[in-house]
Amino acid sequence: MNYALKNSIAYRLIRAANNVNKTLNNKLSPYDIAIEQRATLEIIKFEPHANQTTIANLLGKDKTTISRSLNSLEKKRLVKKSGISGDKRSNKVELTKEGESILEETISEITSYRESLNEKLTQEEIEMFFKIIDKLEL
Repeated sequence: MNYALKNSIAYRLIRAANNVNKTLNNKLSPYDIAIEQRATLEIIKFEPHANQTTIANLLGKDKTTISRSLNSLEKKRLVKKSGISGDKRSNKVELTKEGESILEETISEITSYRESLNEKLTQEEIEMFFKIIDKLEL
């Protein structure tokens, strides 16, 4: 049976994203960290002056979701926040030694999975995929 949902771009994107998230979360479960939290750690490491707003914008999430994620990471002692002028959105966020360690311990899992996805496509297909995804960002 063929119906609109199966041929919907949104449905296919969500389904693919869910599969990627599920696979990566399974790979990261031994480290007690979810893929979104790991992405947050990676952003903090590589984005100068990363704060809640920066992280939310880069992940396409709302600030409340990122605030909860940062609080969870702080409880796990993977990040530390330091206030700037009393505005939570302007908190400076830094990795702790434990946060750095989790990034290092999980890099092979993440890199291996990223490479396995890339191997399924040619370089031309990857470039086209990125072009299409960028075009769909509204």
